Amino acid sequence: MPNLAKLCVALAFFSSGASFAQGEKPPSPPAPEALKRPSRVRAVSAGATLSVLGLSLVPKDTVNTSTTTPAVSTQYDTKGASQRIGGGVTGQVALPGRFAVSASLLWRKIGYQMETNVATGATTTTFTARHEDTRAKIIDVPVAVRYFSKGHHESGQRWFVEGGGVFRKMSGLRTSVNTTDNNGVNTCCDTTPVTPAHRSVRGFLGGLGLYLIDPVGVRVIPEVRYTRWATPLFDNFSTHTQRNQVEGMLSITF
Repeated sequence: MPNLAKLCVALAFFSSGASFAQGEKPPSPPAPEALKRPSRVRAVSAGATLSVLGLSLVPKDTVNTSTTTPAVSTQYDTKGASQRIGGGVTGQVALPGRFAVSASLLWRKIGYQMETNVATGATTTTFTARHEDTRAKIIDVPVAVRYFSKGHHESGQRWFVEGGGVFRKMSGLRTSVNTTDNNGVNTCCDTTPVTPAHRSVRGFLGGLGLYLIDPVGVRVIPEVRYTRWATPLFDNFSTHTQRNQVEGMLSITF
């Protein structure tokens, strides 16, 4: 009888052990090795950019000139007829450390209207009025070196400063001139394009911006730039192009 009791106790022990083993969860497989984080600033990126100028390309201005022999008084009035909004494509290449090089190709329209009123004569005065309308296209190619507040492989948003140079080329120059004499007779139209001071100019730029990354990896880059042009495209009496350029830009790159 004692042997039978011992046998029952042993069977109960093994039975409870088997039940515990069945209820126990199998050990989890070892976690795979963590993947390396991708670069937060991509080695090469490209996309579209929008530019909005803070100042007119051709500012409004008035210039008066006069001579006594002969007696001629002339007034020149210019008003701009340019587009402040431009756009194009942009790209960036990451450099070692926190540096990168960006380049863009931007298109914009430029234009102006100039009224020239001439009064001739000391005692008997005759008047002549001349209206000029000039339009063209410009292409800007800015190239800048950027320095980021974080390394390229660090996560999170970052700001940057930049500096570089820009080349501007004018094309498609068109001019229309009509003249009204002292008798009110209008002569239209002389379509000979005006001769600009320069058809291409260079400048230096500096800027500050943010490098924002959305959850799917799209880079959104708002920035503000200042450009100082070395020479003007137009420079004639009251007509001259703005040499201090301030612009806001928004780029979306992939």
